[in-house]
Amino acid sequence: MIEKTLKRKKFLIAIFIVAATLYFLFGRYDVSATRPHPTIVSMIFHSVTERSIQRSSASLTVPYDVDDENMYVKGFKEYDEMCVQCHGAPSVEASSAGKGLFPKPPKFPGEEFNEYSLKDIFWVTKNGVKMTGMPAYGPTHEDETIWAIAIFLDKSRDLSEAEYRSLRDKYSDTHH
Repeated sequence: MIEKTLKRKKFLIAIFIVAATLYFLFGRYDVSATRPHPTIVSMIFHSVTERSIQRSSASLTVPYDVDDENMYVKGFKEYDEMCVQCHGAPSVEASSAGKGLFPKPPKFPGEEFNEYSLKDIFWVTKNGVKMTGMPAYGPTHEDETIWAIAIFLDKSRDLSEAEYRSLRDKYSDTHH
């Protein structure tokens, strides 16, 4: 009796796998960036992404002084030039391209950013994240630049609009 029940469960699982495979292979899954994933897909993808980032960044060592003002300013300049169009900033909206991404990039500063440690931010910025629109800057940028961005973001979790404007006023003419 137990063997029969086990065979039936295995058969039902096999049918589910075949049906799901055909569903995806025949293009029935909507990959449009204008419609959200079903809740279960979002939950699975978010969970896999978070665990992968944490595992991958756990062994990193921060090679720079996180209180170095020069690194902070460098990180601000890089962020303001490369990242603000998708993630926004205090008093700065994401560009139309950033607003069109799905899933939506975490707003800076914001609760979603607070989920990430300094090492997580470095890892994501360097390696990107598949199927999110987050590019990998490691192939095009030195680690020092990426650490600077991570340090800026980590130190600016509560950055106000006035503080961001002040940084822009002070350093806007010094972009590379």
